[in-house]
Order: sequence, then C-alpha cells, then structure tokens
Amino acid sequence: MRWCCVVLTIYVLTSTALSQEKKYYYYRPLEYGSDAMFNPIGVLMNGGLDVLQSYNSSTRADGILWNVQATSVWRSVTAPGYYISRYGWNKFLNQEVFPTSFNIAKAQWAPNYTLHLIGGGMEYRKLSEWYDYHGYPLPFFFGAATAMGYHFINELIENGPAIHGNTDAIADFCIFDPLGIVFFSFDGVAEYFSSNFQMNDWSPQPSISFHPLSFRNFGHSFVMRYPVTESKRTRAFLYLGKSTLLGLSLNTDDEDAVSLGGGVTQTSVWEVDVTNGIGTNSIHVGAACGIFYDRNNSLLASLLISEFYLERIRLNIYPGVFAKSPFSPGFFFTIGDRGTYSAGITMQYSPFGFGMYAPH
Repeated sequence: MRWCCVVLTIYVLTSTALSQEKKYYYYRPLEYGSDAMFNPIGVLMNGGLDVLQSYNSSTRADGILWNVQATSVWRSVTAPGYYISRYGWNKFLNQEVFPTSFNIAKAQWAPNYTLHLIGGGMEYRKLSEWYDYHGYPLPFFFGAATAMGYHFINELIENGPAIHGNTDAIADFCIFDPLGIVFFSFDGVAEYFSSNFQMNDWSPQPSISFHPLSFRNFGHSFVMRYPVTESKRTRAFLYLGKSTLLGLSLNTDDEDAVSLGGGVTQTSVWEVDVTNGIGTNSIHVGAACGIFYDRNNSLLASLLISEFYLERIRLNIYPGVFAKSPFSPGFFFTIGDRGTYSAGITMQYSPFGFGMYAPH
C-alpha cells in the first residue's frame, strides 16, 4: 500500500507536465552523436550498471546476484525508518542528505545532489520526451518508471552480494531520485538547466559481449556548460559521472565545439565504517582528463585518460562522424593495465552495441 501511494503521487505530479505546452528541452531526434544513441534501454544499461566501474566488479551478467541484491535493496527502501534508526538519524542526515562536510569519507551527499537530483531529474525529463516523441501514452509516467528502474538497478549492484540494510539506497531511491523527477516535471526547472547550462547526457555507448554474456563500455555521464564570453563561443565546462572534469568548451563554428577538462575519477570503493551491520562507503580517486568533440551539444567523440587501472584510455566515436547517414556506425576502444582491452561497434538503430574483451 505504501508504495502504491508513492507511485500514485509521482504519477500525479509528473502528469501535470502533460497539460503544459509541448516543448522538448533535452531530447532531439538527431541522426548523429550521443543523441542518436539515446533510448530507454541504453539509459537502463548506462545508469543501472554505472556503479560496477567503481566497485571493480565482474561485468558478467551471471556475476551479479540479481535476486539477492534486489531483495536487499527492496527491504531497505520499503522500511526506511527502521534502517535509518539503526544507522543513526544524525549520521544519515549529516552524511547522506545535507551538505555538512566536504571530507570525502563523510560526503556521501555529493553524488546524491549531482547525479541523482539534478542528473537523474534531467534524465527523467529526456526519457519522457523520448517516449512522447515516439508516440507512447503517458510519456511522463513511463519516463519516471524508466528513471526509477535504472536507479533501482544501480542500487542493487551497489548493495553488493549480500542481504543487509542499505541507507545509501534509502537516500537515493526514496529522497533524491523522486525529488529530481518532481523538480524536472516543471518546465521552468527543465528550461533553466537546458538553456542556461546546456545540460545533456554524454554517456558512452553501452554494449554487450558474448561467451560469457557481459556488459561493456557503460557509464552514466552528464555535461553542463556556461558561457563566459559575450559571444558565448567560450564556455565553462563541467563533466559529471564516474569522472568529474572541469575545463573550457570552445566553439569551432556555429555547430561544433571542442571541450577539454581535467579532474578526478573514481578508482575504487572502500568501507569507512559499519554501524549495526549497515556500512558506510566512500571512494578512492585518481587523476583524469578528457577531450570531447560535439555538434549541437550531441557528443560525437570523446577520449578519456585516467588512473583507473581497468580503463586507462577510453575512446568513443559515435554514429555520424564518418558519414552523414542514419546507418553510420559508432566505435569504442578501451585499454587497461597489462594489455587488457575492449572494442566494439554500435549503430543508431540498435539499443546497444556489440563488443569483445581481451583480459590480457
């Protein structure tokens, strides 16, 4: 009953956008770049599997204990008061909800605001616009369902292969993810981040490989850019996701731009402490930098170099770079330590690409 009320509330709040004038703030049916690859299945893969990178876990489909991990998260998010009480309300509010500390071991709130509230909210709105453009009924409801779906997959993977209380999942799934949906249901919020910051999804091209069935080249990344000159040809550049990069974006003509940024990337996760069986995790970080080439804010190519040992180099070339055709392919290539690499090909009309992986 409790979750029926939550679903109904989200539906009522998001459906208000249906009565407003139709305008797409994020989704564009382009035939090139990251926007050409945007679809709900790709979002479920990129958003849901993203955390696998930080935990350095197996990317094999059968390496994830789907039922066990989903059961653990479900128990936590359906009894939030019980698990928060065991964890400690002050600790929960000060580390997961309110920005009270910038100590990386106590700043679990940071990704909740950037990747769940703002990033997740934008993704919900773009998904809703995708459903609307493709003629689905109740597009904002399906957008919310897909957004919460990838968040749930993300939480079950982050939970790990055991049944235990998970307050991080409670903060994300019960507070920040629904708030993002509500905020970005309002046109004013969607327009603010779209027009002022040119926010968009610049995720890689998710793919699968076989023997065994595994996931490749996934991740969830967002871009924000703000003009710093009157001509707006030079903009401050912020890239958010597994890597956080800050730099500049320079227009080469009226449509194309090159962005360069440097910063940090997540290299691993470590357990800070355990309270009544409920753990608190933080991250180790390393240096990272990247160069990006986009057309009309649709990413055409990206090169990321980082201290993450599984992917020292990640190159993504999206459809539309080599030929202006809806059948133009995309490619990806990654290199890790000791000669590990992956490579693959994507197509605009496929929800995901196909790749190969060499462990050494």
